[in-house]
Amino acid sequence: MSSCSFIATNFEMPEIESKAKYMTVKEAIELKIKPHELVPWEKMDPNSQILFIENEEDLNELVINEGSYYDVSEYTGYPFIYEVNFGYSELRVKQLLDYLKDNIRAGQVIELWRVWIGHEDDALNIPYSRLNYSELSLDHLFQLYNWNHANYKEQYCIVLEK
Repeated sequence: MSSCSFIATNFEMPEIESKAKYMTVKEAIELKIKPHELVPWEKMDPNSQILFIENEEDLNELVINEGSYYDVSEYTGYPFIYEVNFGYSELRVKQLLDYLKDNIRAGQVIELWRVWIGHEDDALNIPYSRLNYSELSLDHLFQLYNWNHANYKEQYCIVLEK
């Protein structure tokens, strides 16, 4: 089984790109990026790919990309799908809350799903809450993403309307 979080909606939404960048060792040297003390650039193949981030705060950042690695069509009938990825923290959940509230439009329905792909329950058995976007709170999102929350469910969907 694989965990998948995604947005399904009837309107296009903006993506949030990762601040992490892939580049070659050669490009890192040209940009004068300091290597890690344990692995100097000289010991690496100049064509090897590295993942570069400006600072540690950007690790596990909120990233929202159009489409989904998994086929999630059995969960929703909406045409616009966006995969949601982040390392769970209160900061990242707050960023997701702000993103949802800032980007919902009049007449829009947003489904925010967290499912286990390959779980024995099918899409029809997943519990959901239907809310006006103004009612959505951090606590609703904590229930969706925090395994230690008293109301956490293995699979869940929040339906927002404006």
